[in-house]
Amino acid sequence: MAASGTRLAQEALGNAPGRRRPALASFSAFSFVPPKREGPPELSYFNRPHKTGDFFTYDAAFGMPDDYDQYLPRCDRKHAKARGLKINEEEMARTVPVLTSSEYGKRIDKLLDPPTREHARVHSLHAAIYGEGSRLAH
Repeated sequence: MAASGTRLAQEALGNAPGRRRPALASFSAFSFVPPKREGPPELSYFNRPHKTGDFFTYDAAFGMPDDYDQYLPRCDRKHAKARGLKINEEEMARTVPVLTSSEYGKRIDKLLDPPTREHARVHSLHAAIYGEGSRLAH
C-alpha cells in the first residue's frame, strides 16, 4: 500500500518514473522578454517616444556642445538651472502626467470644473430680491 501511495504522490507532482522532466532551458511562452521594445509608441511608458540611440561612452563623457551659451556657468553643464529643458512641453504631450506633485503635472488646459454660465441666474435672482445695489455675501 505504501508503494502505491508513493507512486500516486510522484504522479501528482509530475515526476512519475515513466515520464521525462522538461529541460531547464524550456520556458513558458509568457516568460519571454524581448531585448528591445518594438511596439507602437502609444503602448510605451507614459506615451513617450524612445530617446535612446547609438552613442559612444567617450562622446557622453567628453562631448562638448558646438554652440556657446553665455548664460550657462560652464560649457559641459547642459541643463544648469533648468536652462535648455522643455519640461512643460514634455508634460503636456504625455497622456498621464509624471510630475503630479509639481506645477508641470497639473493640466491647466483640461480643467476639472470648467467655468460655465450654469449658475449665472443666481446673480439676477439676488438683484431681484435684495435690489440692484446690494452685493452677494461671500
